[in-house]
Amino acid sequence: MMSQTALLHERRLLETGFSIGICAADSASNLNRLLALIENESYPQNLMLKKVILVASGCDPTAVTHAKEVANRDRRIVIIEEPTRRGKASAINQIMTNYEGQFLVLVNSDALPEAGAISTLLREIAKDDKVGMVSASPLVNGEDSVANSVLQLIWGVHNECLLRLSDSHRNNHCCDELIVVRSVALHTLPPNTVNDGAYLAGAAYRAGYSIKFSEAARVAIDLPNRFVDIIRQRRRIVFGHFQIWKSVGESPRTLESMLLEDPMQSLSILIKTLARSPNLILVLPVAVTSELISIFLAVYDNLRWTDRHITWQRFGSRS
Repeated sequence: MMSQTALLHERRLLETGFSIGICAADSASNLNRLLALIENESYPQNLMLKKVILVASGCDPTAVTHAKEVANRDRRIVIIEEPTRRGKASAINQIMTNYEGQFLVLVNSDALPEAGAISTLLREIAKDDKVGMVSASPLVNGEDSVANSVLQLIWGVHNECLLRLSDSHRNNHCCDELIVVRSVALHTLPPNTVNDGAYLAGAAYRAGYSIKFSEAARVAIDLPNRFVDIIRQRRRIVFGHFQIWKSVGESPRTLESMLLEDPMQSLSILIKTLARSPNLILVLPVAVTSELISIFLAVYDNLRWTDRHITWQRFGSRS
């Protein structure tokens, strides 16, 4: 006899559609624009949007007022409100319980996909049954400052690394700002998971699916503007990578982890990123120093805490 989970997956396989899951927290200041984009997007003709599941965790009541108005006229929109934040893994698990269709798009409420980005991801995953997940390319915008230049270098290296690994079918990592996952490749997240997208990618890769990165699908992301917040963010991300290494059995392939596995490839990725934006050479020492500090603190956290970073504190708040 098939388990309840297997029956649920089998039912979803028969549905030629997709759902969108949104995780929102605190003020969710970008949520209204994100909902408008989702409503106005022209999706592939053979794929129907079946549900939009919004999990609002610890949000100001006014933050979801507009979302409730939209839900009143569009029954596909489901809003799940939590009075306190329990971590993004908990929110995504609720989305996975409620979605419908063959594919699940996950997007953060503080991210804003470019027009057509979600459709690009859907077309990419729908054309190949062996692809378990496709992630979008994070877009770094902001003021002209040293901190922003460091972020441009960090994310530029990140995107180039994922692109190369994706092209060589070695990618087991993704950016969780905007992703689409095949139903049968989804795995429930352990409750203390920090890097949710990286965990989903690692689990799908281990199950035999390929993980793709799309340069064409771009998403603007919320970024820190102070060095202390850059280190806080990187500290949490590296902590999460250690966590995935323990739970999945393989570390996400990033430039840092590839320094030991394939140092020449890592150097090539860095050189190509700097060649695209030569002015970033000036902030390379700052970026390397901040990354070393972040790694040291993440190692310390792994030795001392297992739940320190479950609930992400927004930029500008104390760690």
